[in-house]
Amino acid sequence: MNYEELLESRNGAAMKKEQMPFGSFYKKMQDKKYTNVVDLRSELLNSLVFNEALVAESQAVAQLNNNHQIHFSVNADSAGIYGITLEPGNYHTYERLLDENPAIVAGKGFIDNTVTQLFEFTEYLHEHGIYHVCYAPNNLFARKGDNSMMMLFHGSAYDNIRDKKMLYLGVEQYVAPEVLDGSTADARSDVYSLGRFLEFLYRDSGLPFEQKSVLKKATEADPEKRYQTVTEMQSAMKQRSNTRKFVFTLIGALLATLIFVGMFFSLVPEQEDIEYVAPVEEKQTDDLLDDGFDPTTELGAVPDTTIKVDEKKMKEFEAKAEQIFRKQFAKEAERILSRVYNSDKMNGDENAFMALSSSANEELMRKQGEMAGQAGLSNTKGQRIASEIIDQVTNRLKAKVGSSSSKGIQREQTSDESQIKSMVDPINQE
Repeated sequence: MNYEELLESRNGAAMKKEQMPFGSFYKKMQDKKYTNVVDLRSELLNSLVFNEALVAESQAVAQLNNNHQIHFSVNADSAGIYGITLEPGNYHTYERLLDENPAIVAGKGFIDNTVTQLFEFTEYLHEHGIYHVCYAPNNLFARKGDNSMMMLFHGSAYDNIRDKKMLYLGVEQYVAPEVLDGSTADARSDVYSLGRFLEFLYRDSGLPFEQKSVLKKATEADPEKRYQTVTEMQSAMKQRSNTRKFVFTLIGALLATLIFVGMFFSLVPEQEDIEYVAPVEEKQTDDLLDDGFDPTTELGAVPDTTIKVDEKKMKEFEAKAEQIFRKQFAKEAERILSRVYNSDKMNGDENAFMALSSSANEELMRKQGEMAGQAGLSNTKGQRIASEIIDQVTNRLKAKVGSSSSKGIQREQTSDESQIKSMVDPINQE
């Protein structure tokens, strides 16, 4: 595949439809510009109740003046309603965002900003008597650029539809059990669905220990056992988070104190031990304690003040960071090296090939440094992993070109491989 074909393939992937609970979301060319549309599922369009609810929701959300609300208009023709057109914007579902860039959850502020926006906008909806019901990753949008959270299709507008399992086909695990059984949605329904979405959000980075009890209560099957409002749930999460910060601060203060005490005693001059000899006339007893026997000095017993480090937990975090880095760098290496190792470039002008190879080398080095930092890996480890991936991708692309060409640069041992490997050879030699 040459560079032009690669670009065409990537553009085609960008236009791929994203499946949502109510239909397929994609960009459609209309009047020489792209428009965000959703083609609704045919089984929903066959329901008169759904059609009426869709129109009612469109009119209701038009009154919501909030940056996290996506407004839309209903599309219809002589045969009836067939879809909706969304207001202008550049966004995609959270499912696609995290699938294409799973390392983003480790980025500074991403999870905190997402959770804060979810709770604030949900509280805003509840003040207007609206409940979202389904916080599935493919039913929430993220605006490209700043990843601001956006919402569409609030479930409480469709309470009159009896068959909720058909309505939320494929995402039932994100909907409260009582809603699927036909009950009316309320704040506790959103608490349940929010808990399920947060579990999904932490699937790669690992759920913080202090938040496990919060999400367990939020996702109770019995709505009476859950938090009764999203405000109550958010307060519980903040309280657990503050407790964790306090514990770490306390541990840090304890370590600092131990270090200070150790330094103090290391500077104090040692005193000579003077042996005490009991007078001959003093009568010894059978009780060692009465005779001055001290087990803490005679037997060498000292308090155990060793601070244990959870090495297993640290290794798990490192393994997850490495897994994220491998996946992302492999995509970038495939993209960059595909511009070098193809039949057109390898059988073309040698000077042009060497210039392209040098450019690819520089870009790989830059991407490796950026991605290693984002994943929390050391530069040394990032370079070693990058070396393995570059070798694998290079060999695969060269094998793909095959022996069909017998002229040009492909006949010799090219120097581009040594250039690309040069960024990691010093590390491997160590």
